[in-house]
Amino acid sequence: MTLDEAGNIAFFSHGAERISGWGRAEVLGRSCNQVFQMAGEGVVFGDLLPAPGQKNNIVVRLAGGGETTLSVTRAQLTPAEAGEGEVAIVFRDVSQEETVHRLLGFFIANVAHEFRTPLSALAASVELLMDQAPDLSQAEMGELLQNLHLGVLGLQTLVDNLLESASIEAGHFRVSPRPSDLKKIIAEATAMMHPLLEKYNQRLVMQAPEVLPDVLADPRRVGQVLVNLLSNASKYGPSDEEIELSVKVEEDWLRVAVADRGPGISDGRREMVFRRFEYPSTAESPAKVGAGLGLSVVKAIVEAHGGRAEVEDRPGGGSIFWFTLAVAREA
Repeated sequence: MTLDEAGNIAFFSHGAERISGWGRAEVLGRSCNQVFQMAGEGVVFGDLLPAPGQKNNIVVRLAGGGETTLSVTRAQLTPAEAGEGEVAIVFRDVSQEETVHRLLGFFIANVAHEFRTPLSALAASVELLMDQAPDLSQAEMGELLQNLHLGVLGLQTLVDNLLESASIEAGHFRVSPRPSDLKKIIAEATAMMHPLLEKYNQRLVMQAPEVLPDVLADPRRVGQVLVNLLSNASKYGPSDEEIELSVKVEEDWLRVAVADRGPGISDGRREMVFRRFEYPSTAESPAKVGAGLGLSVVKAIVEAHGGRAEVEDRPGGGSIFWFTLAVAREA
């Protein structure tokens, strides 16, 4: 590249060398300001170039209409005072790194918010108990204790999901399936979620055969799957409405489903909601603040058991999140 007295940069080549990339377009003899179109209005590439020895991230517009972030480093090869100096400019696409950086910031902010809300409620309830316990009625005492329970439950679920997500990311995630009583697992999970459902006057309706075969399951992990699905159903479903938990026997599998009466999920987002940092939102119901880990943990746990986790529309409105577990066969 050459730098003229006006500060314009133009590409040059020696022999058979050519500048490649971006579809291997021919750019020799053209100014960088012509080659690279900036994402912002009224900005040209040359204005954003870093000083020699420095680095700068520049967002450029691609031919297809998208954008990418380039990390640009500049080095002076010959003195500019010589009239026409040679410079070396190195471009590196850091779009993915920038995306991860933004997601990390978004994730930390959401996790901080998720911790702050139950902690604030816990602190307020404990403070009230300390100051006014002798004067509180039995009903008021019960309400405060229920709020404390809900706060602890929310923190416990969040910490569990954070630990599981970190374990999955590090490649250390394991399950220990064994023949287990699914009804017992469901009973423990629903008992844990009862205070939350009661707070919003949401009714849990169970539909399951009287007798179920044992499943190959890690009880603690499958319980976490149910807690995450019931928590989501409560969060996105309306108050004073039912949440249905059903179990069906399908040959060598049991299909467990949690159905809500929320706004539902569009076809284009059904696969995305099981990814980390994604939320089951719709145009009619913007995503509620959360860590964005619950459903990704659900999918990881279920698939580690050899099952499937999916979502589909609920007739009459809402969503059905379901997963499968293998029936335990006698040796």
